[in-house]
Amino acid sequence: MYIDVKAAEFDWRGAYKLFLGFINPRPIALVSSVSPDGARNLAPFSFYNMVSANPPVVMFCPSIRRDGSPKHTLANVQATREFVVATVSDALAGRMVKTAAELPAGQSEFEYAGLTPLPAVRVKAALVKEAPVNLECTLRDIVSLGDQPGGGRVVLGDVAAVHIADEILTPRRDAIDPCKLRTVGRLGGQYYCTVTDPYELHIPKV
Repeated sequence: MYIDVKAAEFDWRGAYKLFLGFINPRPIALVSSVSPDGARNLAPFSFYNMVSANPPVVMFCPSIRRDGSPKHTLANVQATREFVVATVSDALAGRMVKTAAELPAGQSEFEYAGLTPLPAVRVKAALVKEAPVNLECTLRDIVSLGDQPGGGRVVLGDVAAVHIADEILTPRRDAIDPCKLRTVGRLGGQYYCTVTDPYELHIPKV
């Protein structure tokens, strides 16, 4: 198969499905935000990663809806300049998927999905009590990658505080045990995967 992205007949929706099928597994950011009037929002994003260690910066990418409107998360972050990223473990997967439902503005995905909001320390957005890790973030920048449906926004957040469940730490408490964390990754279509059989590879010393 060959796809000419620059061709006039390029089908971005068809190509998008293929991209999701091979750019994976993708970590999932369960992003908590709050509107200026105090309404909580919670939504999953699989275009997510850490992009800087010093300072610690994470990014997630909400896309423009088919009707051209921004997602509630993006609107909230633009208005309040803060958010929380919760890590999705396999114990959280079923409830995470529920937060992807298109609820009316102002209706809380926390309540809909059966998740518990907890007060954060440095931001107004809520932590997810059931998540093994929560990152409190303040907005660094938003990069626009297109205004048409399917276009993305790269939301860059400075990590201001980190909450880690003690039970997922290694005995020395200096690292995360992946066998205890059991993160969930996003694949193509409706497929997900769980990190249940991690293994080590060592970079050669030259």
